[in-house]
Amino acid sequence: MKTQNTKVRVLWITHDVFEPFYSFVKGKPTRGGSWITPLFYGLYKETNMEMGSIVPILKGNYQKKIINNIQYYSIPIDSGDNTKQFNTKLVQNYLQAIDDFKPDIIHIHGVEKNFGLLRKHIDANIPIVCSIQGLINPYYLFLKYSVATLHFKKYMSLKNWLGVGGIKVVLKNWKNYCIIEKEILEINTYFIGRTLWDRSQLAAFNSSAIYFQGEELLREPFYNKKWSIKDCTRYRVFISSSAYPIKGFHVLLKAAAILKDKYPNIQIVSPLSDLNLKSVKFKDYLIAEDYSNYLKKEIRRLNLEDNLVLLKRLNDEEMSNEFTKAHLFVLSSFVENSPNSLGEAMMIGTPSIVTPVGGVMSIVKDEKSALFFPSGDYSMLAYQISRVFEDDALAINLSENAKLIASIRHDVNKTTEQYKQIYSNVIKLHKDKKND
Repeated sequence: MKTQNTKVRVLWITHDVFEPFYSFVKGKPTRGGSWITPLFYGLYKETNMEMGSIVPILKGNYQKKIINNIQYYSIPIDSGDNTKQFNTKLVQNYLQAIDDFKPDIIHIHGVEKNFGLLRKHIDANIPIVCSIQGLINPYYLFLKYSVATLHFKKYMSLKNWLGVGGIKVVLKNWKNYCIIEKEILEINTYFIGRTLWDRSQLAAFNSSAIYFQGEELLREPFYNKKWSIKDCTRYRVFISSSAYPIKGFHVLLKAAAILKDKYPNIQIVSPLSDLNLKSVKFKDYLIAEDYSNYLKKEIRRLNLEDNLVLLKRLNDEEMSNEFTKAHLFVLSSFVENSPNSLGEAMMIGTPSIVTPVGGVMSIVKDEKSALFFPSGDYSMLAYQISRVFEDDALAINLSENAKLIASIRHDVNKTTEQYKQIYSNVIKLHKDKKND
């Protein structure tokens, strides 16, 4: 990585604004991507690294702000600009920031947005490495699978029928974006992933791609808390993401209905405050989302109103508290790559019941660090939940094994060093390739 006296200039492109820059940004900035923040600032602390970031901002301005020797840039975009081919003005804005920073390497976070198309527009001497987070091409197929039996058209609101929101629109948008993502995977050379699944998906699109293993870090509160069978709330089941059918919340509801006779005090807890069970049905079919309407009908049909705890959106501290309070965590998704929610559950030690889909199988082992059930199989999910409810020794064993794996996988120092080495390797490979 250059000489010891020369800093390597690393420019990140992300979808969300880092917190120090947030208050300065004009337009409509978004917070998020909290799992990449610790890595960014971990690399910033390295003596031979100089960090910068670019973030596209809806209705924003081109801005540059230097805070504590980090160069932050914002790029103005219009609605939809992140999911289609670049227009000339957008390319110029990106190039203005890139030329100003003069990076030795550009690190693009995620292929779910069109940032990877920059490979067509920037100096070929600048290497780009793309982190794989999710992958829309396979996700599109699994989203269709997740709603195949829901007959969701029955639950569409007037808003959905008019083409605003709803599953039909998401399917349409994802299908259109699949073309963009395919091009990103084909025109770039260097990628960072974490699982056998994302590696296999990349190979299907680009067999000559160079793949690096790069783990992710977690939010700070998850390193400081530990689950205990003595302190958890018995029969409390936590699912951290449930707003989309691909996450399988409806599968968990059916499992809960099976368990309710034996465990009348079972609680299904999720940050899903938008699901107002007391809302007027007529209003729901005017403006609510189809999946929300479906869930409300299922909750009433299954008589689960008193067994649900619907929380507001949780911050880092609140989310970590929910993992410690829960008897167990459920990941009922139809597809995942490397879900941060599972990493967070494992780091805290919350016993987990998961679907062995996508990259999940690279993270946990059945009967050792988690319990598996086939996606959509609510009967087996119910059985696995009851096993944890009934067997404290099993719960403790799953907890301890998962925490051990997570403490290694998400180690701050090792992961930071891992990315330093990736950058060094990519820069060298790219230089050698240009000299051939």
